[in-house]
Amino acid sequence: MALQNDLSTPSLLKLCSFIFWGWTYIWCTHKTPDHSPEWHSRVVTLLHGSVATVAGLWQCGVTDINRCRLNAKITPANYALMLWSWGYFAFDLIWCLIYWSNSYVILWHHVSALIAVGIYMNKTYSGCTFACTLALMEITNPFLQTRWLLRDSGYGQTKFYFLIELTYLILFLTLRGPLCTYLIYKILPSDILDMDEKIISLALYGVSIVFIYEIIGYVIYKYKNKIKEFKGFANEITVALMEN
Repeated sequence: MALQNDLSTPSLLKLCSFIFWGWTYIWCTHKTPDHSPEWHSRVVTLLHGSVATVAGLWQCGVTDINRCRLNAKITPANYALMLWSWGYFAFDLIWCLIYWSNSYVILWHHVSALIAVGIYMNKTYSGCTFACTLALMEITNPFLQTRWLLRDSGYGQTKFYFLIELTYLILFLTLRGPLCTYLIYKILPSDILDMDEKIISLALYGVSIVFIYEIIGYVIYKYKNKIKEFKGFANEITVALMEN
C-alpha cells in the first residue's frame, strides 16, 4: 500500500502510538500522584475518545455519506486516526489486563477494536468507513468518562452529573441499539464491504448488545423508584381518561 510506504513502517508507527499513550498515562500519574490508576486511565481515555469522536465525525462527513465516499481511498488523515486509536487500544488493553482482568466484556471490546483498526490499516480503501465506525464507537465515551470523573470527585448528586448521565444513556442506547442494528442489516448484504469488515462489524455489534444489557440493568437498579412513580402516574392518568 503506497500510503503505508509513504508513512514509513506501519509497525514502527504503531509502536510510536503505543509509546505515546503509555507516556501520556505515566505523565498523568506524575502530575497527579494522589489519584488512583483508574482515574489516570479515565483521563487518558477521555483524551482519546474526544479526539477520535471529533476527527471521526469530520472525516466521516455525516451530512454527505454515500456509496463512493464510504469506499474512498484511505488518506493520510484517515491513517493518522487509525494510528491514534491503535496505540490507545493496545495501551488500554494492557492496562485492563493488569487492573481489570476480570472485565471480560471490556477485554473483548478492546481486542475487537484492535483487530478492526488493524484490518483497516491494511486496506487501500474504506477510510471513510473506518472514520464513521470509530466515531460511532467513541461518541459516547467522553460522556462516560466525564460521568465517572464527576462521581469520583464527589459531584455524583449534582444536576450536571445527572444531565451528563442522561445524555450518555440516551445516546448509547439509541446509537448502539436501533442504529447499530439497522447498520448491521445494511452491512451484511453490502457489496462494497469485504468479508473481514462484516465479521468485525458483527463482533463489535455483539459487544454493544452486551453493554446495552448491562446498562439496562443499571438503569432499572438505579431508577426503579422513579420508574414506579412514573408508572403510577401513568396509571392515574389512564384511569382519569377512562372515567371521562
